[in-house]
Amino acid sequence: EAFGRKWGVSGLYRDYAQMLAREALDIVCIATHPEQHHEQVLAAVEGGAKAIFCEKPMAVSLAECDEMIAACRDANTLLVINHSRRWDPTFRKAKDLVDSGAIGRLLTMISHCEGVKPYPAWRAEEEGPLLHDATHSFDLFRLYAGDAAWVMGTAVRRMRSFPVEDESMSIVTFRNGVTGVAIVNELTEFHQFDLELIGTHGKIVLGMGERQLWGAERASTRDAGVDPNIEWQDLVPRPFPEVLPCTPMEAAVEDVVRCLETGDEPRSTGEDGRAAIEMIMAIYECERRGHGKVDLPLPGGPSTLYLMREEGYYS
Repeated sequence: EAFGRKWGVSGLYRDYAQMLAREALDIVCIATHPEQHHEQVLAAVEGGAKAIFCEKPMAVSLAECDEMIAACRDANTLLVINHSRRWDPTFRKAKDLVDSGAIGRLLTMISHCEGVKPYPAWRAEEEGPLLHDATHSFDLFRLYAGDAAWVMGTAVRRMRSFPVEDESMSIVTFRNGVTGVAIVNELTEFHQFDLELIGTHGKIVLGMGERQLWGAERASTRDAGVDPNIEWQDLVPRPFPEVLPCTPMEAAVEDVVRCLETGDEPRSTGEDGRAAIEMIMAIYECERRGHGKVDLPLPGGPSTLYLMREEGYYS
């Protein structure tokens, strides 16, 4: 009621099913817990929504992702997943820099996604940091490097009492040979999200309010004993190009409306959301198997995290 008074909204509901039955909605935003996304997306499709803006992670299993994608496709409903950094002007500018060869050939991507969430201010019983937060890391990996080929990683519970991982380390190798390294935990007393893109001629560092571009430059000195035929290069800072002052959410809303009007594909599709879930499910599967690499694509199916719980993991 306070929300309605503040924003002049008269159609207020405590039951989303009643809302979908009574209102003719163009866009439905789903910002609930991940285990509810599947049911609510299908309900929004059934209710006639023209577009659905679904919070990340898309769902908790590949089977749910596949059903959500199929339902939206069959109903001609636009499905957009809120991996917000796809609309972030800094991360998009970094994509332009990588594609233009500003750092040479992309070799490695390193992401830190760390930070404890105090309970009960944020719930962590159902999903851990891989699904809650690191879905951003894996989505960005794919944005810059394309489709993944295989995954190797861990998903362990070290300190917290919830039946889910609180730490994960993983390596993702992409079809083009690029490697992604994700360092994920819910243990540190500080929050950190950053991404380093390392190329043959330089690197880009993003996150924590920073955006840095570094390039290789001929070194002014040589180390004693080094082969004189080797040309060593120093990394020196370069100016990061200016970006438009626009928040990711503003850009996302504009993108959804534009795609409804033009029929274009949004910057973050259901297929994009599924691909991030697939990499995370591969990490769980790797932990479940006792490590070793897991090849992609994975077959659709139930949540590997939930299977692990049934088998006694995290208990």
